Amino acid sequence: MAELKRQFSEKYIRIAAFDLDGTVLNQGCMSDAVGRAIDRLTEKGIAVAISTGRDISQIPLDVFAHFRYFVTSDGAIVSDSDGNTIFSRPMDSRTTRHALKILHENGGKSCIYLNGFVVASPLFLLRLLKRTNYLSKSHRRSTKDVRKSGLRVRMRHYIKKHDLKVYRIQSYFKSMDDASRAANLLRATGIHQAVLLEDKSIETTADGVTKANGLLRLCEHLGCGPENIIAFGDSANDLEMLSESGYSVGMGNAESCVKEKVDYITDTVEDDGVATAINKLFSL
Repeated sequence: MAELKRQFSEKYIRIAAFDLDGTVLNQGCMSDAVGRAIDRLTEKGIAVAISTGRDISQIPLDVFAHFRYFVTSDGAIVSDSDGNTIFSRPMDSRTTRHALKILHENGGKSCIYLNGFVVASPLFLLRLLKRTNYLSKSHRRSTKDVRKSGLRVRMRHYIKKHDLKVYRIQSYFKSMDDASRAANLLRATGIHQAVLLEDKSIETTADGVTKANGLLRLCEHLGCGPENIIAFGDSANDLEMLSESGYSVGMGNAESCVKEKVDYITDTVEDDGVATAINKLFSL
């Protein structure tokens, strides 16, 4: 059931930012109702943006078409629908290899994001399938790429050999204790941003790279401030984005840490919570 914690004023909103998985996407798909609601915001002159951990290549084309701006890889890249890069901050090869060493020594299975291409091991994809019960077409393509390219060699060696710049690392663990220990070790380095999620996974980027920071870069580009953003999310990696935005909406299926902080709790993703919130808050 939807819960309004703080009153909303439409007149200040210039940007609407949406997490994808668990917010806009339900099992990898966006409903027609959510698509129509987002399009109505565009018609009102609001810049609609995706803010996601996904790489740009992992956004389904039918979803991509509804948005103008893209904050991807947890804020490491900001771009527009014309392919222009507004902001970019990857980890260098040495920093990435250091992070992977910590993650793998603590039992993590990882996937690396290379801005337009994703390298995932079969073990990572199996772990993902067990947690989400589905694999998107983009993840299936990644599996084929791993096998065809002979990337079953150790990921750190491959990154060093090609001096790759990596924008994001996603890692799954068997236990929360393992994930928590790895996250603490990453944070202690001072060069990694590590977000620990309730599903025993860690999202790693360069220090200071977050969805919130990516949105601030978009604000600079559009000549507005964070007070002009309404943000929608469901998990811990959305917290800073939700906290720094002028108004925040949490999904009915959101993690408890999100529900505690947001201004409005909408319906679940299964019940088109994004459409519910947009229609109510913007009186559509």
